[in-house]
Amino acid sequence: MNNWFFAAGDTGFSFQEQLRSLSWFPKVWHAEMGYGVSSLFRLWFDYPYQLFVKLLASLGLSWFLIDKILWIIIVGMMVYGSYRLARLVIGSSVFAVLAAIIYSTNSYILLLLSGGQVGVAAAYAVAPMVLYRFMKTIDNTPSIKQSLLDGVWIGVLVACDLRLTYIMIAAIFLYGLVKRKLPLLSVGISCCVASLLHTFWILPTAHSHANLGSIGEDFTNPGMLKFLSVADFSHTISLLHPNWPENLFGKVYFLQPEFLLLPIAAFFILLLLQKAEQKKTMLYFALLALIGAFFAKGVNAPFGFIFQWAFVHIPGFVMFRDPTKFYLLTAIGYSILIPSGVWMIAKKQRHPWVPVILYMVVWLFTIRAVFNGQVKGNFFPLQFPKDYMELKNTLVADTTPSRAMYIPEWEKFAYTSDTHPFLSLQQVFPDANTASVSAIATDSSFLHTLTTAGVRYVVVPIDVEGKLFMRDYRHDETARRDVIASLQKSKLHEIHGYQQLAVFENPEFTGASIVAPAAIAIQERYAIVGVIVGVITLIGIGAVFLWL
Repeated sequence: MNNWFFAAGDTGFSFQEQLRSLSWFPKVWHAEMGYGVSSLFRLWFDYPYQLFVKLLASLGLSWFLIDKILWIIIVGMMVYGSYRLARLVIGSSVFAVLAAIIYSTNSYILLLLSGGQVGVAAAYAVAPMVLYRFMKTIDNTPSIKQSLLDGVWIGVLVACDLRLTYIMIAAIFLYGLVKRKLPLLSVGISCCVASLLHTFWILPTAHSHANLGSIGEDFTNPGMLKFLSVADFSHTISLLHPNWPENLFGKVYFLQPEFLLLPIAAFFILLLLQKAEQKKTMLYFALLALIGAFFAKGVNAPFGFIFQWAFVHIPGFVMFRDPTKFYLLTAIGYSILIPSGVWMIAKKQRHPWVPVILYMVVWLFTIRAVFNGQVKGNFFPLQFPKDYMELKNTLVADTTPSRAMYIPEWEKFAYTSDTHPFLSLQQVFPDANTASVSAIATDSSFLHTLTTAGVRYVVVPIDVEGKLFMRDYRHDETARRDVIASLQKSKLHEIHGYQQLAVFENPEFTGASIVAPAAIAIQERYAIVGVIVGVITLIGIGAVFLWL
């Protein structure tokens, strides 16, 4: 087995046993997570992702290969889509390559890639292709085939990230307003196709009266929005992610002055334009960049109250409790504006390659953190720990349902299943943290609380990525050793044979109840009906393409 693992951060990990257990149909209830979790509110991503992994696993591929194929597809789509969009707008293939470089290597997408944010990164990769197709639809007389295919692309975008789809639909309507032409029938057909393809989550959601926007209700207060608005306008207008380069949430870096060259280079083209139609197109991308920069800062000045108002009053805007998703618009805008400006300057030069080379030097300087090792995550492969394979073998061999509590949290390399769900420390002891483990472990009610929660195993993770035990944004191995020492003094029985993992067993364990709510079966039946509708829709589209 190739033990080098590249998907850090938010990307999951699956053993062969987990891959084999995947279903071809939607899974609404995840019994392997805590006391069971409904994924209905994010089934739009989970099921397509599950299908992708299931398909490759059915071909006999391990997760180590599936993971690499996934990221290759994302990066490839990102480069291809941004190139096609720039080729359509700019016309020059050489400067379309420059656009693809800007779109695929700015600080925002580099941190998405390094952080393993699969869904958002995939949506970011697909977004230029969606805009490209709808720009052609708006600028020309759309055909039925084109409208149907546009709908499939929207469906793909929804499957990656519903929030970025919301942003791109707004961007498409803005283009129609700028061009004073919006083929509503064609756009309506496309949206209907996308809806039919996503009936697998729309039907059960409608049946259960679940409101996708309600997942953000806990974050509608101004204090939480302020906390999550990590970027200021100087960062967003400069296309500089506030967590660049270390990607540690909460650690906002000072503005790096070289990034200020990006908005100057982007908006300079507005002074060079002469043709009216060209001005209109570039004005559109300038508006995209400005709107993205304005909303990506969240409730921060200037005019932060506008974001707050939109968050409360505009339907669907509640999804943007993390405002940085709007960096997408700035990235698209700059990937067109900057190469267009460099191209117009280059055409007037005796040596047209000079401005291109100068700009590439500046661009590479802005992302130098990638080359000097400051940007980590997926840019540095991880060695899969053998101890987690041993833990997996132990849990697979244990057929008695039980839960495993991880202190402080579950690490994705640890095996989990419907038979052996994982719990975090705070799910069992709500007010606990790593510093209070010593007092908790020696309390007389410790084992009783574990038994009541159905916990048989207590595990202290290895902390492969160095993010579970931290002090001042750095991994603190001392805190991990203190937790292990505290558990060794408790009445838990330590299971020996692990080199790095610390695994303990609850001697008072009697059993665990792992049952899904009755409503889940109904939701999954509606989801299956939705899958059938989606398949029929794809067959129908295929028939139309063969007929016309």
